[in-house]
Amino acid sequence: MGGLRSLKPFVKIYTILVTVFFVSMILVYCIPTLWIQKNVEASLEVMEGEGERPSYAFYRHTAIVDNHTDMLMYESLIPSDPQYNLVQSSVSVNHYPRYWHGYQVILRPLTVFFQVQELRYLGMLVFYLLFFWSAWLIAKRTKPIYGMFYVLTIASSYLGVVATCFQYLTSFYVLFVALIVLFSGEHEKKLSWLFLFFFTVGMVENFFDFLTYPIITLGIPLILLLWMRVRDQQADFLDNFRFMCLSSVSWGLGYGLTWIMKWVLASVILGFRYFWRTIGIARYRMMGNEEEPLDRIGTIRRNLKAWMNVQDDGIITWSKVVLVFVIIMLILMIWRKLRDTRTICACLPILIVAAYPYVWYLVMSNHSQIHFWYTYRAQLVAMLGILVFCESVLREKTKDEAVWKFRQRETGERST
Repeated sequence: MGGLRSLKPFVKIYTILVTVFFVSMILVYCIPTLWIQKNVEASLEVMEGEGERPSYAFYRHTAIVDNHTDMLMYESLIPSDPQYNLVQSSVSVNHYPRYWHGYQVILRPLTVFFQVQELRYLGMLVFYLLFFWSAWLIAKRTKPIYGMFYVLTIASSYLGVVATCFQYLTSFYVLFVALIVLFSGEHEKKLSWLFLFFFTVGMVENFFDFLTYPIITLGIPLILLLWMRVRDQQADFLDNFRFMCLSSVSWGLGYGLTWIMKWVLASVILGFRYFWRTIGIARYRMMGNEEEPLDRIGTIRRNLKAWMNVQDDGIITWSKVVLVFVIIMLILMIWRKLRDTRTICACLPILIVAAYPYVWYLVMSNHSQIHFWYTYRAQLVAMLGILVFCESVLREKTKDEAVWKFRQRETGERST
């Protein structure tokens, strides 16, 4: 009975959110198509003139703007099948029913008033507002240096590109809002609340997601929480490992069950042929086909090269900086020495979470293999995890040590 009672909040939030997702999609389709037709056409004309995958300023494959998907998002605002009613149109989304297309809840009403140029600017402003707000809260609730690590990690994803591409924005918005909710308030959250938090984040991410880099909405909050548990002396290795597993399962269930519910709704409303079609596409995304056979190790290598900014001709840019950073950290570890074994072991789950992007690449290999030029951003989790782990296992100067060194320096100056 106790186990069933603990599941009740998850069932409740699942039922509420699925209902909200379904009803909100129907409501935005109540907006007459004539109200948005002109702005949609003008926006598509702008993006078609730019090209499907333009690259501004950086001219690198890691800084491509995904206009192809953004145009698809705009085309989806206009129902293409006149025989469908509002409910069918909101589920079908122009015969693309395997995703929720939650962006329409925001994009469709705004397109009544704005074209793509104005919405890009608005999206950029909201992005930076949420980004700096979440960074400030992280620095306040953890350590200032972790706020800096977080800013460095997000900034490495080409912010100028991310902040103006609608497809790229969604996962970052979910991440920023999740971090703001997580770190707002001074009171500590209970374990049951945290598991429900990850479950909810997984659901919301799936509502907006296009398989872009959803793992960042799990990995980044989880890394920071694992460190806080070590800081507060609440966990050893087993405690943190258990917390990591349960949080990850909670997020995964929220993400997966929300996706499955969309398939079920599409099958009930549009016909069961859509369910089997979706199962076939899901299998293709995980297993590939004869025309596009999977190379799972090659997928990891391709995403890793994109993250390190390694060009096809072998030119390396900021990966050299990473190499220098690793060498410096090794020197610091030898110089300052490591902390006690218990603390180091308690921090090891942070490194496990840092490996999550590569697990994602192995599971969703087909998608990550084809779209490596933006899925590489999932490795932001790895970057933050490595930075936090390296800093957390180094012994810090205590107050007594600092006072002793100050007195020693004073004594030396007097003797000279």
